[in-house]
Amino acid sequence: MKGVTPACSGTKLVLYVQLMMIYQQKKVSGSSDVALTMSDVKSGRTQVKTNGHFTTYMQSRNDGSQEWASPPSRLPRPNKPNDSCGLNVMTQSCPTPPQNRRRFFLSPKTLRSSWGLRSSSRVPADNALSASLISTHQALPDNRRWSALVLGKIKSLWFTGLSSSGLNQLADDEGGTIKPVCPPPKKSSQSDLYMRLGLLLGDNARRGGRSRSANRSSHSHDSISSLASLEANTLASSNTSPVSTLTGSSEADAHRTLKEPSSDSVGSLMSMSGHSNCSSSPLSRRHSVTTTQPGLVEELAAFRNRRQSIRRSARSGSVKGPIDPKVRFAQYRTQQLTLKPLFFEVPLQEPDPLFVGRHWMIRQLEECLATQGPGALITGLPGTGKTALLLQLVEYSCFGRRREPTYKQDMYTCNGKDRPSGSSMSPSTSQSIYCQINLVSERIKHLASHVVAYHFCQADNNTTCLVPDFIHSLAAQLCQAPQLSAYKEYLQSEPHLQVALSLKECIAAPDVAWQRGIIEPLCSLRRVGKLTSCQRAVILVDALCEAEYHRPDTGDTLASFISRHAPACPPWIKFILTVRTHLDEVMPPLPFHRMSLDILSNNNENVQKDLLDYINFRVSNSPSIQSNVVPGSAGQFRLCQHLVSLAQGSFLFAKLTLDLLERGQLVAKSASYKVLPVTLAQIYLLHFNLRFPTVKSFEKVSAMLSICLAALYPLTLLEIYYSVNALYAETFMSWDEFLQRFKLLSGLLVKRLDNTYMFFHPSFREWLIRRDDGESNKFLCDLRAGHAGIALRLSRLQVPLDPEKTLELGHHVLKAHLYKNMTLHKNSSRDLQAHWIASVSADVSEALSSLRNIYSPNVKVSRLLLLSGAFADHITEFLGQAPALCLFAHEGSVEMVNLLLEFGASLDNPNSQGCTALILAASRGHSEVVRQLVGAGASLGRTDTAGRCALVHAARNGHLPVAAYLLVCDWVLAYPDNEVGLAEAAQQALVAAAAQGHTEIVEYLLDMGEVQLDGQDSMTGESALTVAACNGCLSVCSALLNHGANISIPNQKGLSALLLSVKEGHWAVAERLLQNYAPLEQADNQGRTALMMAAAEGHVGLIELLLDKGCDITREDNE
Repeated sequence: MKGVTPACSGTKLVLYVQLMMIYQQKKVSGSSDVALTMSDVKSGRTQVKTNGHFTTYMQSRNDGSQEWASPPSRLPRPNKPNDSCGLNVMTQSCPTPPQNRRRFFLSPKTLRSSWGLRSSSRVPADNALSASLISTHQALPDNRRWSALVLGKIKSLWFTGLSSSGLNQLADDEGGTIKPVCPPPKKSSQSDLYMRLGLLLGDNARRGGRSRSANRSSHSHDSISSLASLEANTLASSNTSPVSTLTGSSEADAHRTLKEPSSDSVGSLMSMSGHSNCSSSPLSRRHSVTTTQPGLVEELAAFRNRRQSIRRSARSGSVKGPIDPKVRFAQYRTQQLTLKPLFFEVPLQEPDPLFVGRHWMIRQLEECLATQGPGALITGLPGTGKTALLLQLVEYSCFGRRREPTYKQDMYTCNGKDRPSGSSMSPSTSQSIYCQINLVSERIKHLASHVVAYHFCQADNNTTCLVPDFIHSLAAQLCQAPQLSAYKEYLQSEPHLQVALSLKECIAAPDVAWQRGIIEPLCSLRRVGKLTSCQRAVILVDALCEAEYHRPDTGDTLASFISRHAPACPPWIKFILTVRTHLDEVMPPLPFHRMSLDILSNNNENVQKDLLDYINFRVSNSPSIQSNVVPGSAGQFRLCQHLVSLAQGSFLFAKLTLDLLERGQLVAKSASYKVLPVTLAQIYLLHFNLRFPTVKSFEKVSAMLSICLAALYPLTLLEIYYSVNALYAETFMSWDEFLQRFKLLSGLLVKRLDNTYMFFHPSFREWLIRRDDGESNKFLCDLRAGHAGIALRLSRLQVPLDPEKTLELGHHVLKAHLYKNMTLHKNSSRDLQAHWIASVSADVSEALSSLRNIYSPNVKVSRLLLLSGAFADHITEFLGQAPALCLFAHEGSVEMVNLLLEFGASLDNPNSQGCTALILAASRGHSEVVRQLVGAGASLGRTDTAGRCALVHAARNGHLPVAAYLLVCDWVLAYPDNEVGLAEAAQQALVAAAAQGHTEIVEYLLDMGEVQLDGQDSMTGESALTVAACNGCLSVCSALLNHGANISIPNQKGLSALLLSVKEGHWAVAERLLQNYAPLEQADNQGRTALMMAAAEGHVGLIELLLDKGCDITREDNE
C-alpha cells in the first residue's frame, strides 16, 4: 500500500483494506458516502471534499475563529480577509442560509473514478460529519488518530444504511423537503459489460441499455449531490412559461439535444453549469445560453462510461478479420460553434398574459416590410404593449413553441355558440372579440415565420445593452434559425469567421465583426442560391431606449450602431424596433418607418378599440371583477368606457386596475368612479400603501429594492441576501427572516428561469427611483444604499476580485460614495475609495487594461484604479504587447490618454513592432490624440521597426489633417539613431501617399520646399512616380506629371515608371505615361524593354498599345 505511511501498524492496514472493500461492495446511498483518498493517508489528516468552499472548521482554522459559517456554494469561497481593510466583520459573522447545508453528499461513482480523486470541489461531503471527524482527529493522540478516523468512517456507513431520513431529509430554498436519495446505479463493470454486449447484439441490446441508462439518469436526478445531475436537471427542465421561448430551447433546436452529463466524464466539469451560463471565450457573460449542437443522445448514451476511443479504423492492426456491418459506431460530430446567445427573459406576472387586438398593427408592419426601407420603428408610452407585441412574434417564431393561448382551450368559434355561459357581453361583442383573437393569431404566425433573431434591451441587465454582446448574440441566433441553416454550416466550415464573431473580437472591432461575420456571409450565400427559401429575414430589437441608460463614455450605443448599419443591410433583411415616445428625442435619428401605439397618434381609433376589447374580455370573464363593480351590463359598460379614457392607451394601466378590482382591493360601485387611480404612479402608490401601511414596514424591504435597483445585472436570492447583510455592522438578518421579508415583494420582483430576479416592468423600476413634478415622494428608494451593499458584498465574499469584478466594484464604490458628508481629517474620500479598491483587487493594473475598459473605457472608474496604484505603463497582451497608453491612443480615447499622461505614463514606450502611442494614433487618424501627445512632448521622428515615423503612417493611411499638423510642428531630434528628420520623413510620406493613391496628400506635400519631386525613399528606393505607376494610381501619376516629374528616372532597381506599369498590367497608367512621351525603348538592368515585359506577362492589350506606339519588335535583352 503506497498511500499508507510507515507509522501505520498492521491493524491499521487491515482496517484500511476493510474500509475499501466496503466502499466497493456495500450498496449504500450515494448521498452519505464519505470519500477517503490516498492523500488523506499520506497527510495524516482528513481531506474533506467540499462543494467549492471550505468547511466551518477549515475556515476557523485558517482565520483563528470558530464562528465562521460556510458561505453558499453559489458564491466563491471567501479568502482570508486583509486586516488592513477592516472588512473582516461580515465574513466572520454572516449567517449561512439553511439550504446550503444540503449539498454535502458523495457519489459512489467518484470512489471508482480516477478523476474523482482530482476534483475535490466536484462532489461535496457532509459538512457536519466532516467537522466531527476532524474534531475527533484533533482530540486523540497521534498514535490513535488513524484508528479513530477509520472506525468513524466505517461507523458512518453503517448508520447511513439504517435510516432513510437524516442527511437526506433537508429543507430546500422555499421551506420544502428533498426526497431521499435513491439507491446508486449498477457498478461500472456491469455497465461496461452491457455496453460491450450491445455492440455485438445490435439495436435490441442498445434499447435495453438505453432504458437502464434512463433509470440511472432518473436516480441521479433525485439527488443534488452530483454536479452532473444538477446540470442535467437545470438544462433539461421543462418550461411552461411563455417566456421560456426566449432562452434558446425551442423548436428551432428540436434536433439539437444535449449529451447527458456523466459523473465519469471530465467534460461534464467544464461544459455546462447549473448556476451560471458562461461563454467559452476568454470573456464570460453572466446571462448567456450555450448554443447546442445536433447529436443523438440515444446513440451515445451507451458509450458515456468508456475511457478509450469507440470508433476504430479498419486499417488498424488491432482489428482482426472482417468488419461486421451491423456494428454501430458513434456518430461523427461536426465542429461545435463557439457562439452563445444572450439569455433573454422578459419578467411577467402571469404565465400566459392575454393578448387582444393589434391586427391593424400587424397589417401595417407587413406593408412596411414589403417596401425598400430597412424596417419599422414602433413608438409608444410606457405600458402601451410594445414588448408584448414582440413577445408574441417571438412566441410564434422558430424560437417559440407555436402553441395557442390558454384562454383558447375551449376553442371559441366565430359563430358565437360556444361563448362562456356567464358572459354579460352581447353576442355580437363576444363574437367579434373571439374572431379578432383568431385573426390576430394567424397574422402573427405569418409575420413571425420570418423572424430569424431577436434582442430585448433591459436597463437592469447591462449585457443586453452593449453593442458587442448584441452582435455576438445575434450571430448565434442566426445559426439557430432553420431558415438560415446554410449560414450555420458556412460558419462551421470557416473557423476564422467564428473567431471574427467571438465576443473578444466583437468588443475590439464591432463594425468589422458585423460586416465580415454577418452581412458579408449572408450576402454571399444569397448570391449563390443557398438562402432562396428565406425570402425575408426579420430581426426584432425591443426597447432601444433602455440601452441608453448604459451609454458608454466613448463609442456607439445600440441605437446609434443600428442607425449606421441598418440602411446598408441587404433589402431582404428587415428590422422591427421599439422605443418609448418621450425618449425618442434623446436618441440618434433612426431611418425607419415610424408607427405609434399612443392614443394621440393617427391610430387613436384602433388603439381605443383594442383597449376596450381587452377590458371587456377581462370584465366579462371574471366574476370577481363583476362583483366589485356596478352590477348590470349597463354599469359594466360605463366602467369599461371610463377605464379606456383613464388608460390613455396604456394596457398596463388597465391590467393593474382590473387586477385590483379582481382581488377586491378596489370596489367601484359608485357612478363617479372616484376611487379609481388615474395614473400608473397612483397605482404603484396604492400597491405600496396596501403592502406597507407604516414606514417601518417599508424599511424592512427598502434595502432589497435598493440593491436590485443598483445592480448591473439580475441577482440571485443569495446575492440579494448577502448584499442586504453587508449593510449591517453588528447584528445580521437571519435567512428565515430574509425570506419572510422578501415574500412581501412577491409579484413586484419576478423570478426568472436562471433563478435571478427582475422588476416586473421598467416603469415600476423608474417609479422607485424618481418621481415627476407634483407626485408624492413616498416610497422612494436610496440607490446609494444599494450600491453600497453590492460593493461591500463583492469586497467581503469574492476577494480577490478579477478585472471585470474590479471594474464592477469601482462602479458601485463611486455610486455609493460612502464617505460623503463625513468629516475626514487625514485622508480624503477619494483616497479611502482608492485604498478600498487596492485592498480587494487581485491586480488593479489588469483591471485598468482589461478588454472592455480598453475599447469602452469608464473614465471615472479608470481614474479610481490609477489612484489605487494601477501602473500607467502596464504592458497588456493586446496589439503586440502594447502599453496601456498605446492602446488608448490607438482607439482615440482622448480622456483616457490625458488621464494616463496625468499619472506619468511614458510617451515613447513602444509595442513589439516598435510603434509608439503617437504612431498608432496617427495611423488611425485621431487628430485630437495626436495633438495631446505632441503637446506632452512625444518624439515626432521616432520610427517603428520598419523605419516609418508617425508622419509616414498618417500619409500612408490618408489622414491629411494629421499629416498637415505633424508637418508644421517643430521637429527636434533627441535620439538621432532612432529618429528621422523632417525632410527625410516628408520624402517618405510622399512616396507612401503616392503608393496608396492619396492624391490630396501628395499635392499637399509637393507644395513643401523640403520635398523633392523625383526624390527616392531611403527605405524602399522608390520615387513617387514609380511607386504610383507600379500600383496603378492614375490620379497620382497625373498629378505628379502635371507638377513636372521626370518620367524616365528609374527606381533603385533600374525600373522606370513605364516598365513597372507594363509589368503589373496597368493599361491606363501606361497610356498616360506614353502620352507624356515616356521612352519606349528604355530598358532595365537586364536589357528588357516594355514590350518584352508585356509579352512575358501576357498582357495582350499592352502589347497592342506598345506596337501602335512604334516599339521595336526585334530588340533582344542581355540574355
